[in-house]
Formats: sequence, C-alpha cells, structure tokens
Amino acid sequence: MPPRKPRLFDPKELGPRTTARRPPGPTSLRAADSPSEQVQLNRDGEGLVPGITDGLLVRTVKAHSARKARMVSRDLGTVGRAMNRKWFDVHYLELFCGPGYLYDESTGEEVPGSPIQALTLAKPFNRYVFADYSDICVGALRTRIDRLRAEDPNLPPTTVRQGDANDPEHLYRVCSLIDPAALVIAYLDPQKPNLHWTTVEHLARRFRYLDLIINLPFSGIHRSLKASGDEGPKLMLGHPNPIELVAPEEGRTAQNIRDYYDQQLGKLGFIHIARRCVKTAWSNSPLYDVVLASRHPTAVKLFEKANPTPKAAAQGSIFDLLA
Repeated sequence: MPPRKPRLFDPKELGPRTTARRPPGPTSLRAADSPSEQVQLNRDGEGLVPGITDGLLVRTVKAHSARKARMVSRDLGTVGRAMNRKWFDVHYLELFCGPGYLYDESTGEEVPGSPIQALTLAKPFNRYVFADYSDICVGALRTRIDRLRAEDPNLPPTTVRQGDANDPEHLYRVCSLIDPAALVIAYLDPQKPNLHWTTVEHLARRFRYLDLIINLPFSGIHRSLKASGDEGPKLMLGHPNPIELVAPEEGRTAQNIRDYYDQQLGKLGFIHIARRCVKTAWSNSPLYDVVLASRHPTAVKLFEKANPTPKAAAQGSIFDLLA
C-alpha cells in the first residue's frame, strides 16, 4: 500500500491552532433565496456566512457549540483508536452534518466542524455517511470532502446526501449505505431542536451494533412546554403528554426530561448511558446534554476516557462549560 499523503487538516491540530480569523464585521446572514430550514437564522442568531478559510459557507456558532464539536471529536478519536484493526468495520453516520466548517463568534475563528474532524481522525473509520436538510450545506461539505480526497486519495468511502432526517424514506436510503453488521456511530446534533424520536427508533431497529451521540436540548424543550407548545416536545421525546414532565422546582423539569429520555433509550436496549451538560459561557446556564447511549458498556468507558468528568479535567479546559 502506498504511504498516506499528508492530510489537508492535521487531526493533532484540530481546534484553535488550525483556525482562520475573520476580520471584524457582521457575524451572520441569511443564505439568499434558500428554502432550506437549516440555513435560516435561528433564535440564537446562528446562520451561514461566507468562509475565509476556503471560500465556502461556514456556520456561525456560539462558543459552547464550537467546544462541543471538539468534545465529540475526542470521543470519536478514542473510538477510532480502540476499534482499529478489529474484526468488524466501524461506520460513521451524521444526519445533521452542516457545511463542515464553523465560525466561532466568541473568538472570530473558523474551525473544522464535526464532519471534517471525523474524516481526519488519526485512525479513521471504514465508511462515512453524512446528510443534511440544506442543499447548500450539502454542497459545501461535498466540495470540502472532494478537496480532502484530492490531498489524500486513501480517504475512506464517503457519501453526502440531502434530505430530512425525520423522513422515513430518506432514512431508509441513507441507512442502506451502511453495513448492518458494522459498528455504527450515529451523531445526531440538529441546529434546531427537531430530532424526532421516531428517527432514533428507526436507527435502533436497523442496526444491531449502534452507538448514539445525541444532542438533548432539555432547555429548549422546557421553553416550548412553558409556552404551551407541546407538539415539538411530543415528537422529540416520544411522549404522549410531555406537559407532565414540567415541575415547579428549579431544575426538576430538566431532570424529568433526562429521565424520560433515558427510559425511552432503555426500551430500545440502550442501557449504557453517559452525558455531559453543555452550559453557556457567560451565565453558566444549562442548555443541553450531549448523550452517549449504547447497548455495550465499552462505549461508555471510551466516552469517559475521552471526556473525563469536570473534577478530573484540568482547570481552564473545555469542562468549564460542562457538568
């Protein structure tokens, strides 16, 4: 086998050291004439802006989102090293992939998003499948992957598809690209809280060996329930009457949502669960959990190894935002 050529991104340097800094100016804008939901500005002011790193669109994010991406990358890197040269393949699935690059509003830097980080692991997986509702994001990611492959022809097989992550037909087409006998790492991190429980069920039925990394936006779910909007929470939690989870005690509603979601995962066989709570940098307010769910205890051990608890983490690390 010929020696691997240098990658466009060095996985050892993911993070601020590989970033490009944007000059001062507006940090977000709408993609012109785009019907795609995921490229519109959301209530946090996130959207797409022209990138300066490679000229393609990037997604603006808050500091906690950029750091969360690095946290997930560490877990994927640990899994890649642990599962390298095992008897089974490891396939990676991401249903809300975005354009592949992020603009951190807090630092003014552009950093690789989860798809690029996953592709440039020191020990990459055997196959990658990415999907997004936005055709603009899909186009940007495809171009970035083509450039990666031009630098490294040995890049694993990779497919990028456009479609709604909650559409059964789209899910069937995407999942058909993955070997059902492989260990599947599925990263489900929508920009907006719109991951339906039926999507999680579909993946669980399809793949016997499946590890899930899920963004559980308990804060957004709570806000929806307080505003008497239970349709979204119903779809996300698979709960017939999620208003029952609301409690008057501070923090109790968030824990009720966590407990119910864990129960739902347990019914699908995902009894091994770990989580980190992502908080805002300026107010330390809890926003969402990054949940690792597996049918095998090894997944939790690897997650804990990659992302130690705050007490075990060094002062000033990413875990200043996690609990």
